[in-house]
Order: sequence, then C-alpha cells, then structure tokens
Amino acid sequence: MKISRRSFIALATTLSAASLIKIPWKPSEKQASSRTEGKIPIMCNMCGAGCGVYLVNRNGKMYVEPNLEHPQPGLCARSAAALQLWNHPLRLKKPLKRMGERGEGKLQEIDWETALNEISSKLKEIISKYGPESVVFTYHDFYAWHMPLIAFTLGTPNHVQHASCCHNASTYARTLVLGAGGPPTVDPDYERARYVIFVGRVLNAAMGMVQRLNKAREAGVKLVYVDPRMGNAAMADGEWVPIIPGTDAAFLLAMINVILSEKLYDESFIKKYTNATFLIKPDGTPLTEKDLGREGTDYLVYDIDAKDFVSYRKAKNPALEWEGDASGIRVKTAFLLLKDRAALYKPEDAEKICGVPAETIKRIAREFANAKGVIEDGWWSSKNANDSDAFRAALTLNALVGSVETPGGLYVKLGSKFPASATAATDKVTTITGGTLPPITAKRIDTQKYPAVPHVFDAVLDAILEGKPYPVKALFIVGTEPFTRDVNTEKLKKALKALDLVVVIDVVPNDSVDWADYVLPDNIFLEREELAEVKWTPHAAIQLSHKALDPPQGVDARNGFWAMMEIVRRTVPERAKAIGYTEEYADYHRFEEFEDYVKKKILESLSKAWNVPSGDIEKALNEKGFYIFKLWVPKPGPGTLPTKSGLIEIYSLKALDYGDDPLPKWKTPKYTLPSKPDEFYLVNGRDQYVSAHAAWTWSVSSLVDRRVWMNPKDAGRLGIKDGDIVELEGLDNGFKARARVKVTNRVREGVLFVYNRVGGRFSKLISGQYQVLREGINPNMFTLSWLEPLNGSTGLNSTVRVRRVGA
Repeated sequence: MKISRRSFIALATTLSAASLIKIPWKPSEKQASSRTEGKIPIMCNMCGAGCGVYLVNRNGKMYVEPNLEHPQPGLCARSAAALQLWNHPLRLKKPLKRMGERGEGKLQEIDWETALNEISSKLKEIISKYGPESVVFTYHDFYAWHMPLIAFTLGTPNHVQHASCCHNASTYARTLVLGAGGPPTVDPDYERARYVIFVGRVLNAAMGMVQRLNKAREAGVKLVYVDPRMGNAAMADGEWVPIIPGTDAAFLLAMINVILSEKLYDESFIKKYTNATFLIKPDGTPLTEKDLGREGTDYLVYDIDAKDFVSYRKAKNPALEWEGDASGIRVKTAFLLLKDRAALYKPEDAEKICGVPAETIKRIAREFANAKGVIEDGWWSSKNANDSDAFRAALTLNALVGSVETPGGLYVKLGSKFPASATAATDKVTTITGGTLPPITAKRIDTQKYPAVPHVFDAVLDAILEGKPYPVKALFIVGTEPFTRDVNTEKLKKALKALDLVVVIDVVPNDSVDWADYVLPDNIFLEREELAEVKWTPHAAIQLSHKALDPPQGVDARNGFWAMMEIVRRTVPERAKAIGYTEEYADYHRFEEFEDYVKKKILESLSKAWNVPSGDIEKALNEKGFYIFKLWVPKPGPGTLPTKSGLIEIYSLKALDYGDDPLPKWKTPKYTLPSKPDEFYLVNGRDQYVSAHAAWTWSVSSLVDRRVWMNPKDAGRLGIKDGDIVELEGLDNGFKARARVKVTNRVREGVLFVYNRVGGRFSKLISGQYQVLREGINPNMFTLSWLEPLNGSTGLNSTVRVRRVGA
C-alpha cells in the first residue's frame, strides 16, 4: 500500500501550516556573524535521537528543516511540529505547588524563589534523616549528560533513566556478544546494506538512518520486517512477516539452524573474528592453558595443522568442529555447542512456536546468508520481558554471515571521546568543572538488583515501597513520563503516594504532574544551548544545539539544568561550591556564564583528546552546528573488541560471569498467554509520529491513530465492526479501559496493536482541544512488573480480554 499523492500533499500541508509560526527572531551574536544567518543549527530533542536540523526564519515566520550536511540529518513529523510546543496553550507557565492529595491534580502557581526554597528545605530534612541516596532522579535523554553532575553533587548515586523500558534487552545482548553498550554504539551500515531484517522494530526516530537506508533502497536492498503488526515502513517496501508476540528468539534460532545445517555461514570470518573455535569443558567454561598445566591463562583451540591445543591468539588453523579429549577433559568447540542449541529449533518446530511457516523461515535464512545481510541490533522494539535472547541470536546471525564491521553489516560506532559531566570513583568524585567531591559510598539501587545493565526504574519503585536496600523518599521526574514509559502503573501510583517529596520538571502537563508536590516549568530545546555527541552515525562527531528563542510572553520557564543545580546548591551549598557552582548563579541571567564554563571545559577535553584546536571545533559548531573528528570506514572485520576474549563472542564468557546461559534460547513471555476466543495479545509500538512530548503538538495529536487495531478475522468472529467501542480487560491485573477499534489486515490474528504514549492520558490539567489525548488507551496500564533477570528489560506487551460495548 502506498500513500496517495493527494494524501501526501494534505499531510505536508498540515505539518507545514502548523509549523510556520510567527515568533520574534533573536539570533545570538555568534549566529549574527556566521554564515548560517537566517538559519540556526539545532539538535532536535522531540525524541532521544537528537537529529541535526535548522530553525529557519523566512519572511518573518519560522519552521524547521533538515541540516543535510550534518552527519545525522533529520526531519520527521515530530521535529516539524516542534515549534508548536513553544506557544502551546497548555504549556506550563510558572512553578506549581500541590494543594490537594497526590493524584488529584490540584495545583497552585507560586514564584520560583518560593518553589526552590521549599523543595530544598524538604530535601535537607530527607537527607538529614535518610541520607542523600534516598533521593532519586529519573529522566529521559534531555538531561542525560548533566544528570551525573547533578546527582553526584547532591551526594546520591541514583540517577535512573528509562532504559529498561527501551533498550536494556538489546544492550545486554551487545554487552555479551560484542562488549558494546547502548543502542548508538552499534548499528547497521544502512547505505551499503544488501538485505536488512528488522525484528519488532521500525525506524521511528533518527531520520538520518532513514536517509542512509534510502541509498540502499536505490541499490535494491531487500527489507524484512518481523513484527506482529505492519509498521508504516513495511507498507512502503519490503516483506512483512507477522509473528506471534514474544517468539522472536525462536524464529532467529531457527534461522541459525538453517544456516548451520546448510553450511551457509562464512567459515573464514567465524574462525578469525569469533570465539566459535574455543574449546568448552563439561562445566560450560572454556579450556585454558592452565587446565593443561601450562603457563598462562589463554583460551585454547585445537589447531588442525599443529594437531595440538594452542592459544587462540597463536593458532594458524583452528578447528571449527572438533570434539575430543584434552588431557582427560572432554571438550567441544563453541561452534558445535551452538549447533546443538540450534538443533532444538528446527524450522518445523519453530513454526509451532512463532506462527511463521517453516518454508518462510528457511527462505529468509537462505536469502539473508547469501546476501550477507544484517539484522538490526535493537533499540525501542518488541517488549515481552524475554527479548535479550532474541537480540543475542540476531547478533550471532550477523557474525555467522560475516556482517560485523564489514560493508553493509553492523558497524561499531567511533566514539567522540566526549567527557562525562561527573565520574564517581572509589576514592572521589571528579567533575567536568575541575572540582572534586568525597566518594559516594552508597550503591545504586537498580544495579544492586539488576547488575548487568543500569537504569531499571522498577527497582526504584521496589525500594520506595519496601525500603530495601535502603529507603527512597524523594523523586525528581525530569522531562519524562513514567505513566506512559514504565510498566505496572498501579505500583507506580502506590510508590508516588509513599514518597515524602515528588518534583516534576517538564514543559507540558504529562500525567505525573498530577502526582507532584512541585512542578517546575522547563525550557523546550529551542530555548537552551546543548553540546552533545552525535548519536546515530558511525563517525566520531559532536554537535551544538543553539539557543534560538526565549520563552513566549507570560511563560516563566527556565532551564531545567539551572533549576536542579539551584536546588542542589540550596540543599548542600558546600558541595556545590566545591565544583564551582556558587550563589552568584542564583541570578538566572548569570547562569549562562556557568554553562559557558562547562562548555569550555568540554571543548578543552575534546581538543586534547583529538589534538585539534578548540577554536576550530567551536567555529565549526557555531557555523554548522557539528564537528566530525574522524570518519568511519568499512573494514574486513572488527578489530579487538571489549569482550573478555577480544572477539565476537557467540559463546558469551560474560554471560558465564553472570551465571547466565552462554548461548541464546527462547523462553515464553512472563505474562499470561491468551487461550480463549476473546483473549488477545496486546502489543504496542511507535512510528514516525510518536514520542511523549510530540504527542502534545496539535499536528501529531491530530494525525496519530488512537484506535486499537484488530485483524478482520478476529473482528468477524466477535461481531466487531470498524469504529466500534470495545472494553479491554487485562488478564493479569484486571485493569479495564475502552477504545475504538480499527479493523485492519496490518495486525496478525490473535493480536491487538496500539500506539504507545499517545492515548489514555489522564492529567486534570488537560483541557480544550487537547482532550483528544484522553482518547484511546495507555497500554502500560495493563502490565505488571515482568522483568528479565540481570538486565531488568521489561514487558510492555500484555494480554487482554475484549468485549464489544458500543458502536
């Protein structure tokens, strides 16, 4: 299905008309003298991708356009509508203080001085009684770089982001297989790709990826989307493979089975760049020199030419398939163990699990191997609390066909060497400002329970409700919305009620505002400057988002960085002074001096790291908005990776350290599976419109679909027609909500789909035309705390019972 020319023109007109806003144009002195006068380089923060765009002034009106020279250019519906947040009718205008019970949304405007002093006074009491670790900051990407500086200066280790509900599953997989970290560290080389498989994933953000993928489209790339619903991208081109939710790992392991049994793998690549040749003992650990009474601790392989056990670093011809006796120890190559595991997932067996025909699995596996394809490594994708093994299987498949650090395969991003805002070591805390603080002795709450990957917010809720490992009494919610972000919203409500202090810093009245003691109005990204790494590019690059606007008249919004630093200073003045933040910055007009100093220290660090004059970097940032330190160039394979072996570990040694299985496997989801005719999987996802704040813009709120998608066969069986109202009841928590139905072939039988973060909002501050945000459902309301061990990846999908209640 393709969008018609008429529909495309209508959409473009809607977005353009909504984005052309008459705003006083106040370019900075830097911009006034640069070659980009009339265009201000901006890093879009309508989602976490941070694409490079321009704010353009033309004939007295402003709009956003892509910065096409940028290493990550972007323009989607969200960035096109960004200006609508500037003068949004529901924008938070002044600090607010709770006047009723938490959850009632009864708030009264107060001045900034009163708000900051009262928050700091309460924090002093909490810290005096429970220690600074009882304070937690949760946030999205907007202040991610600043947050360690803020939290560590206050004295708490607890700055806990949203990652467990976003990318912890894939991050855990990258850690185990590649020694890599979060999503930007690894990504497909889209522009050279020949065959790309997306598992539970659409390119919903970082439009620079889409730009690169378009080059591959011109060269005839094949795209395959494995997903219970057909996303917008799958409508345009490629093949949609409708799969049963929570069975991705079985599908991918069946692909591995085909590639191994039919010898479609790249043997030379596997031998050179992976640990598939490692010899594994019966206890699951690798054979080492020490096991054979030799000096050294290197892992051993069997060298066919030497006919002996040799260090993997020195072997000339390591055996890929070898099993036998090593000085009385029975050993087997990791490759053979992978074959044994994959043998459990023959395509015919996997079909019974995932609902994809065995012949389809075989065909896709053969096409993928013959094309040396690439499987996208995961970001915000399927959420079934069993996804880590799926992404481990995906990375293993990439390695088997030689698609890691090769043209058209996965690349490992070149780091920009961007310094941290603060680093906590065992002996002290050091900050970007040059200041030092005593060490933080308390351990992070989330990593005590989920040691493999940080940022598991559900662990914070447990600490609030149980007081373990220590009490949590204060929570700052900064530029994020836990009610549309996290699982188990009833647990979240109980936790918010139990806290002594809840502070929300935001632009619009997201649902958490109703539960806050204090609400502080934040700047939108167009109203502040931010220096950051360019995320979704293989190159080592940084960017500067310029301050382009002041808040509109009547909106006393202030930089959230300033608000948090002021709270810290008023609470622990000596600690703030130690890092160079003093009372003079209480004057908001002087805060830019502190920001400029921080930026100067960042540029000095980068200048030293890359041996580039800081003036050259700053000049490029002011004129173009970005600076590239080094270009990534495709290689024949990876160099030394930060895994235990330095190789791609298809048999993960890090997993052994965690007590986890060193090979991927499929596990059933933790939520109840549907078993009756009126029971369905409820899955959710995104596309190019959706993010927590973009949903508030009128363009996006008007365009996005808040209906629940249902397959025509299911609708016919239940007597449901397009547009009918149905009631959904969670099988695991009994939560009920109503929504209209969209009957469509774009969702698999037995599955319902809804967009995440766009519907079911409940804040009492929502009014007027934005009541539309209350329509539809919030899928997170149907979930419980289904989390993977070790990494805390959550289940945002669930199961529901459906009942028609009206037309």
